Amino acid sequence: MTHGHADHTSGIRSLLRERHMPLYAAPGVAEAVAGAARTEAGESLDLGSVSADFFEVPHDAPTYGLRLSDGEVVTALATDLGEAGSDTLRCLRGADAVVLEANHDLEWLWRGPYSADLKRRVASVRGHLSNDQAAEVASALAPHGLKDLVLAHLSEKNNSPMRACGTVRKALKLAGHTGVRVRAAIAGHPTPWIEVGEPIESRENVYRYGEGETRLFGVE
Repeated sequence: MTHGHADHTSGIRSLLRERHMPLYAAPGVAEAVAGAARTEAGESLDLGSVSADFFEVPHDAPTYGLRLSDGEVVTALATDLGEAGSDTLRCLRGADAVVLEANHDLEWLWRGPYSADLKRRVASVRGHLSNDQAAEVASALAPHGLKDLVLAHLSEKNNSPMRACGTVRKALKLAGHTGVRVRAAIAGHPTPWIEVGEPIESRENVYRYGEGETRLFGVE
């Protein structure tokens, strides 16, 4: 568990009752969930064939990102962060696949329905990444082996999958990195299985559920 906000911890107690499994948690989460093992940033967890490392990211609660490796392929996750500085980029660099926050379009946020205080919180360095910030991160990671990027934690009021993917893909294209696949995790839908490094077959994102196809959004 990366941090203690309710949208990330709801259901944990029920999950642990039904599935007896170890739970590793950032400070602030571990103390609130019985049986959770508090894990410090930089502490490497041996999960059998995979190692996991938490790293700190700037947010308005103690929050971690996560880096996973099996010795060959590296994946990383960073959501709920207000900026991606050099320390965060160092932890993400070299990952083959990254789940990265693209919470809002900044113009939509300022023109949207949130209160002034909430808008300032979201846009602050301890808030959430915008599409443009996610694009900067993607462009910084692309030269270091990034193959697949999943944009996550999209605001339903201040963003859209098409807006987020379009902004990031445009930045990657301008920087000459056209080999990175960009998709979005969509609220209410399970993200389909992704084979890391699978060749790009089209300019459109098509999610496949069962035997059918559902085109959820384009990326241009």
